[in-house]
Amino acid sequence: MATIAGGSAAHSATSTDEWRVTVSPYVWATSLDGNITLAGHKAPVDVPFSDAFDQLESVAMGDVEVRKGRWGGYVDYQYAKTAEDVSLLGMPANLGTRTTTVSGGLLYRLIDDPLGGRTAFGDLRSLRVEPIVGARWSKVQADLATPLGATRKGAEWTDLMLGLRVEGDVTDRWTLRAQVDAGGLGDNDRNSVSWQALASYRTPLGDGAVSVNAGYRLLQQNYEQDDFTGQRFDWKVSRHGPVLGLSLTY
Repeated sequence: MATIAGGSAAHSATSTDEWRVTVSPYVWATSLDGNITLAGHKAPVDVPFSDAFDQLESVAMGDVEVRKGRWGGYVDYQYAKTAEDVSLLGMPANLGTRTTTVSGGLLYRLIDDPLGGRTAFGDLRSLRVEPIVGARWSKVQADLATPLGATRKGAEWTDLMLGLRVEGDVTDRWTLRAQVDAGGLGDNDRNSVSWQALASYRTPLGDGAVSVNAGYRLLQQNYEQDDFTGQRFDWKVSRHGPVLGLSLTY
């Protein structure tokens, strides 16, 4: 999510062979929904958006995109550590999670249709469609503490993924983007779906541009495995919520 939360690079990159780099730090205020099973215990995950920052202990997010002509590539990084109080078999418990997700892929500008007029950067306004081929590496860890003891389980895995990005210049400064991808296709034990919708406002900055990006994002992951003791570890969690960030293109 591909899981990109950055804004559009200057469109002039599509019509020249100049290299363009876009760096996009962002904040994703996520709600968490789903279930985690570890050491025979099934713990519900329910962190609403209103409690997202109260449950969040640490976070780091951002992506980098490089473009030349019709080709592009990106790397997106997310790390989040959360803790919440839950009820397990009528007993109070604390569930802590750590998630690290790194996505990367290649893009190719398959369609670049003019919409009429020009952007504030002098480029033709257009509608752009780009297929995405890449992979998403995930590492998760869950800690469950109850009056009877504590349990820790974790896993890491990589999903190959396919996706599609569609974006268009609505005005000379505003751009809308929609993106979706799916990973682990055909694998019942691990799969993922991600989508996002963003609106970006761009303004010139030196030889490049700065964009303010706002929208909504979702990442749904399903992972199941048995460890060497035969105990089940299931991670079936959806993360979704508003996203806000900046993009610097040069």
